[in-house]
Order: sequence, then C-alpha cells, then structure tokens
Amino acid sequence: MLPLRNHWALFGGAVEPGEEGHGAILREIQEELNYTPTQCTWYHEAIFVLPRRENRVVRKVFYKIPISPGDVETMILSEGSDMRLMTVAELTRLPRIAPWDLSVVLMHAREETIFPDGW
Repeated sequence: MLPLRNHWALFGGAVEPGEEGHGAILREIQEELNYTPTQCTWYHEAIFVLPRRENRVVRKVFYKIPISPGDVETMILSEGSDMRLMTVAELTRLPRIAPWDLSVVLMHAREETIFPDGW
C-alpha cells in the first residue's frame, strides 16, 4: 500500500500472484466499485522511488477506462471513503491528492498538447 492516508486517488490496487496487470485492474474495479468496465486499455507506466526512511521503489501501471455519469450512478463504493467525477481544475485545487495519480490525469487531459502526433 502506498503511504497516503486521507488523499484522493484513482481506484486500483496490487497485482496478485498469477495475475497480469489488465486482469488485476478489472478485478480491482469490480471489488472496489462493483462495476465491470466495457473497455480497459493500458495507458502509462511509471516507477517512483519514494523518499522514506528506506527508499521504496513502486511501479505504477495506469489503465484508461472510459466511463459516463450513468456508469457512476451504477457503481457501489466498497473501498475508500468517497468517489465522484471531477474536472482537472477541481483536482488541482484539492489539498490532498496522490501526486502520481494527479500527474497521469494531467497527462491524459493534455494529450493533444503533449503528444500532438499521437502515441
């Protein structure tokens, strides 16, 4: 588990033994939101070395799962304390948000500027 309590973060979790990343995110979304995505594609990977008493290397893999407000209405939160759709402007004003999650949301929001020729 990453060392952030009382922070907003994207849904997800750890890959279990014998599992691949794609299967893990589908399982995690089902467990955390009782929701089965109709689409799920790899988006970004990053490795972070967290500055703690003993540095900890964390590999994060992000998947793109398109949802609509109607999808959110069907979700049942079973992990975490809250969920909601937010704009990028709202996210950047939050005092507590997982920085790695915010960075990938900003990258996604600015794709056309950052990667004008596509991936």
